[in-house]
Amino acid sequence: MTQRIPFVLFGATGDLARRMLLPALMSVRERHADYQLDIIGVAGSRFDDESFRAHVVEILTKDKRCSREEAETFAKTISYLSGDYHDPNLFDALAARVSPDERPIVYLAIPPSLFEVVIEQLARAGFDEHARIMVEKPFGRNLADAQRLSKVLASHFRPEQIFRIDHFLGKEAVQNLLVFRFANSILEPLWNRNYVSRIELNMLEAFGVEGRGAFYDGVGVVRDVVQNHLLQLLTLLLMEPPLAMSGRDLTDQRTKVLQAIRPIRPDDAVLAQYRGYRLEAGVADDSSTPTYAAIRLEVNSWRWAGVPVFVRAGKGLRETRTEAVVEFRRPPTLIFGTGEGEQHQPEPNAFIFHFKPDGRIELLMQSKVPGPRLISRPTMLTVSSSDDSARSDDAYAQLIDDVVRDDQTRFATQESVEAGWRIVDPVLEAPAESTYVVGSDGPREADRLVADVHGWYR
Repeated sequence: MTQRIPFVLFGATGDLARRMLLPALMSVRERHADYQLDIIGVAGSRFDDESFRAHVVEILTKDKRCSREEAETFAKTISYLSGDYHDPNLFDALAARVSPDERPIVYLAIPPSLFEVVIEQLARAGFDEHARIMVEKPFGRNLADAQRLSKVLASHFRPEQIFRIDHFLGKEAVQNLLVFRFANSILEPLWNRNYVSRIELNMLEAFGVEGRGAFYDGVGVVRDVVQNHLLQLLTLLLMEPPLAMSGRDLTDQRTKVLQAIRPIRPDDAVLAQYRGYRLEAGVADDSSTPTYAAIRLEVNSWRWAGVPVFVRAGKGLRETRTEAVVEFRRPPTLIFGTGEGEQHQPEPNAFIFHFKPDGRIELLMQSKVPGPRLISRPTMLTVSSSDDSARSDDAYAQLIDDVVRDDQTRFATQESVEAGWRIVDPVLEAPAESTYVVGSDGPREADRLVADVHGWYR
């Protein structure tokens, strides 16, 4: 018998719902026959059930993800409530449609400024005892704000009811990183400060804010992707082996990494803005919001002490790619030549974990140049590849299924969220110090952070 689960989507007419959540909810319906989500969209836009269903069909068929017939079948599982989030009558109407005892899933795809009022209203309407709450990032604007929101949540919901989403943790290529690290015993002896010379994370985007200027101008690059996506990715690279790949131990190990990272010193960060950003719709004429950040981090742990970690993120750059590079120390002596009579400094070995545009894992090695002489050259080996067809909404579909099954493994905890804010808090309000040309590699000032390690990896 198919289990029916109420799924309440606040912010149902917003950008995230349109781009990610509605396609993800359709994917969940297609993949999981053991349960059905009865979806109730909630927002301020003036729709009724029928007009909202037509809106959903238009969204799902616009980029030909599915046929109109498939979209219309899915839309039949959706209803809609329109109202003001400050109005108790909206939540009374919701409680009339959904019994809190059914353990509904409530997704808050709303700005952090509305979290508190919606949480309070849900609790007043009786959803505090059994509902499961999915909270979309960012979790606050800084450490103090995150702590305040955590107190609001904790005053009404138990920890096992709260699912803090960072969809990056649901991506197939990110999950592959966990398997690669802990299913291959040959890596463990090398995965430490004795063999690793540096770690570099890049989330680079060739596009700008793309119509999200008003939102982005109040957030900036550090809040948008560094505090959450990149720091969470870093935890998977640096964490100690967990006892199991599910349950509290995995999340605890990720949190310990964040707690070992020193708060960013202003001199260890370069913040910049792409030229023309202030002309984007919704952006203030005098905006100093950074669209680019390059940061050097220090990890004060036994395994990683002394290994520099570099993080870059930005918009309007030369190319779009997300990757993590683990670079190893060079050989202690140089014994191979260039073919011109002198020894040369070979490129160090490195693992490159690609997350966008594909999920390759590459290993840079040295091999012999064909011929009579012992001359080395770099050779790239592709050691793994995840599903290149995976879309961003697939990560959301995975996370929604995790909530259905009460699995918090791929979610952020209160402790990890607060540890992330503690790291970035010193630079959150810092303005962009320089500008850079759209289509470039970013500001030249960022090069000073990597001057002692021969520059950025590429």
